[in-house]
Amino acid sequence: MRRFSITDKLIIAAFLLSIIIIVIVASFSFYKAKIAILDRSFDQINSVRVIKTNLLESFFYNCKKDIQLAAVSSDIQNIVNKINNLNGTPDFTIINRHIFKTNNLFVNKISKEYYHNIYIVGRNKLVYPVKLNSKKTINYNLLWNKNIASKSVLFNDFSKTERLSKFLTISSKITDSLNNPIGLIVFEILQDAIDTIMLNNEPANGLGASGESYLVGPDYLMRSSSRFQTNSILNTLVKTEAVDSIFDNKPGTKVIDDYRGIKVLSSYSKIKIPNLNWAVIVEIDFEEVTVPIYKIRSEIIFISIFIFLIVLIVIIVLSKKITYPIQKLNQAAHEVGTGNLDIEIHNNSDDEIGELTETFNQMIVKLKKQTKELEIEKSKSLRSLFDGQETERQRLSRELHDSLGQLLIGLKLKYESSLNQSKLKSNSFSELSLLFDKTIEETRRISNNLMPAALSEFGLATSVRNICNEITETTEITVKYETEGSGNDIDLEVKIYLFRIIQEALTNIIKHADAKNASICLSFKNDIVTIKIEDDGCGFDLSENKNVKSNGLNNIKDRVALLSGKLEIISKIRKGTKIIIKIPFNKKRK
Repeated sequence: MRRFSITDKLIIAAFLLSIIIIVIVASFSFYKAKIAILDRSFDQINSVRVIKTNLLESFFYNCKKDIQLAAVSSDIQNIVNKINNLNGTPDFTIINRHIFKTNNLFVNKISKEYYHNIYIVGRNKLVYPVKLNSKKTINYNLLWNKNIASKSVLFNDFSKTERLSKFLTISSKITDSLNNPIGLIVFEILQDAIDTIMLNNEPANGLGASGESYLVGPDYLMRSSSRFQTNSILNTLVKTEAVDSIFDNKPGTKVIDDYRGIKVLSSYSKIKIPNLNWAVIVEIDFEEVTVPIYKIRSEIIFISIFIFLIVLIVIIVLSKKITYPIQKLNQAAHEVGTGNLDIEIHNNSDDEIGELTETFNQMIVKLKKQTKELEIEKSKSLRSLFDGQETERQRLSRELHDSLGQLLIGLKLKYESSLNQSKLKSNSFSELSLLFDKTIEETRRISNNLMPAALSEFGLATSVRNICNEITETTEITVKYETEGSGNDIDLEVKIYLFRIIQEALTNIIKHADAKNASICLSFKNDIVTIKIEDDGCGFDLSENKNVKSNGLNNIKDRVALLSGKLEIISKIRKGTKIIIKIPFNKKRK
């Protein structure tokens, strides 16, 4: 299982926190931007709807004023009187407009371009067309009945069943001085006049490329031209939620599906025109409105990613800066665990980590002091132990040599004297003599091992040579010996330690190396004793034997440490072993 460091945990925690914050901020920003754009779009189409409504109401108000002025003008009164003086014909017959001279009449002044035609109907049901178009396009009988019964100007809606053409009419009765109806005046309003107000095909009109404004009657049919459909008046059914709300007297704004089945933003209300129950609707496609929203979303995502990368870099830098002193402390602690106390961590901060670093440095100083004291105590203990061993060996050597050895020699002399006197030459006495000789030799060997006489008499080099020769003679191992210098100026105590080190190493070769050849090089140069011991034996793996307890190697290490020396062991499987020891023999021992 992967181990997560403090740096990893800090980076992961900050990474998750930054993602959460960025997601929340980005989502909130996108939501607010979306609401703001939708609100702005609704405000825009509301403004267009109000403008369109005001323009329509103003237009129809002007039409009403025009027909009211015409109905009471003297010119119209004269024409009606002339029409009424004509003989009657079939109802609502259009008479020739040239029978009256009307070029300078008031009615010509109000014959504006958005009036398709103007008709004056007499009491005798004759119809006089003021403008050149004399084609019958109106149900005059229906208009006559409505206006005679009405007290005001009437706006007459398009009729799908009764219309002959798509004209919207405004009509008013003409009365005499006693307010008696003497005729009827009718204005035909061109659809183009309404489309001029309602129909906009330019994106700059405030409705973009997909917006439109249109009129709907109570029969759910259009009363103005559609931007997207031809011949839409009284042909295009607008059965939408907006129209239902209008005729339920609930004007407003909403996102709905329009008559094309497309999702739009819709603003709707009724238009205040007498006798016309029309609704004005302004809409724009939801997709067009939300284009800036998704552009903003892309920008927010880009900015969020950029901010996230910046935050991530800052997090990584700060986390590493925070955890670097901790990592140094951790590494230093591992070094201390391996026994390396020559460590000091530089402290550049004055926070809690700085205090911890300072405390760690103080701990290292105390550990070094305590370790040094322990080493001194250990050195003293080992020195006492080895010195005691050497003293005891010297005592035993002297006793064996002076007492046991002398006794055995006296015994032999006495035995030989007795043998000469008795002149006995039996084999038993010969064997006994040989046994005495072996005992004496063994006693000398033990004495030499305990305390070689040559070490004190002839020096270290000669003693080592003797032991090498002895091993060569008594074992199957050939020991080659070389020496440089005499080392006579070395203290006897140091000589004994060096001799025991070499003796221990040779003993290990005999017991464990399975070697055929060995070599010892003893050098005394520049106040340094260098000992090189090699063999061609089986060798061993240093990594596997690092923690293996070996009395021989441990004794060598302890003695080298007591002499303030350095020990190096080089060994490989089936390639033998090499031991290099360097000891400063003139250095004052602690």
